[in-house]
Amino acid sequence: MNSKLRRTSSVVVVLVLVGALLQAFGGNAAALSNREGRLQGTWRVQLNPRNCQTGAPIPSFSLLLSFARGGTLTEVMNSPALLPGQRTPGLGVWSHTQGNAYKGVWEAFILFDSPPPAPFKRGVQRLMWDFEVDGDQLTIAASSQFFDTNGNLLAVTCASGTGTRFEEAQDED
Repeated sequence: MNSKLRRTSSVVVVLVLVGALLQAFGGNAAALSNREGRLQGTWRVQLNPRNCQTGAPIPSFSLLLSFARGGTLTEVMNSPALLPGQRTPGLGVWSHTQGNAYKGVWEAFILFDSPPPAPFKRGVQRLMWDFEVDGDQLTIAASSQFFDTNGNLLAVTCASGTGTRFEEAQDED
């Protein structure tokens, strides 16, 4: 009886572990979990920046944000305010705060000064964003700081935005 109980317990433990592994690594498990308020994955974002002090709008632009398992993020933007090649992609980290809310912080290098009257100087852009996930939709509250090469704060911008989960197109067979 004791041997039979051990075998049954071992089988149950193995089944539980196999189920957990299938859930964690199964192809559809990740796709299904994306519908449950998770940030992980890639998002198409439309950002609406503004001057934090005056509220004056700055031209909106699009970007791609990728949130990797483990808390790293990659960002590529298409801002008309920056010259081609002037800014590197952004790299940083993200974390869960509560419920469907997340935060991210990342930096990108500004490689050369913009010609006047544009305000961008060689240095670093630091972005601090809050995200709220609702299924395949994302809302964003953001701020951004620009520093020169000596670490002096040059400018601050604020922004709001929305995003849509980037997904593989489904075949319509």
